[in-house]
Amino acid sequence: MKSNILKFIVFICILIILAILSNTSRIQVNDDKYVLPSLPRPIAKDKVLITSAGQSTDTYIVKDIANKLMIHNFFMPQAENLDLEGINTVVFVVGYSAIGENLHDLSYEEEKKRIEDLIQKLKYRDITIITMFIGDRENKNKETDEFLDLTCKYADYVIGTQNNNNNRSLVELAKKYNFPLTIVEDVTGLSEPFASAFR
Repeated sequence: MKSNILKFIVFICILIILAILSNTSRIQVNDDKYVLPSLPRPIAKDKVLITSAGQSTDTYIVKDIANKLMIHNFFMPQAENLDLEGINTVVFVVGYSAIGENLHDLSYEEEKKRIEDLIQKLKYRDITIITMFIGDRENKNKETDEFLDLTCKYADYVIGTQNNNNNRSLVELAKKYNFPLTIVEDVTGLSEPFASAFR
């Protein structure tokens, strides 16, 4: 009798594990139509403006990547509408940092308005928008979520890292706004998808 109960419990456990694995693979297949390893063809041109959306230091990482790839760029973490003159591509590096905003003597409201104004201007210009989110989920907050939503809405391409499972929220945004998305394991994987936007 005990042996039959034990066999039954083992059988149920195996069924539960198979159901979980089956469900996980189904989610992955659904995500695959939104997530690309990189772009199949270039969408952006040199003369790139790299700016922050939230004033995190992640912007400096993207600047270094652009320089290593020899992509002609202008690094302006607090870019304004006037800075768009002669620009072909804008890269928003998303990540809210209260410390960064304090260092630049900005409030969250001022930073949000700056991004909204830039996007308003970009909507009516032939300028490619790339959004990059390389922060991790532990540091993600409602301010970062708002900046992600703002910059992804009109993005031509979004690149993110899967630190602490950022990919779920990025895939949801890709479904909502219908943009191509690349999720890399960590910062070291950013160069290839970033280069694919230009070459």
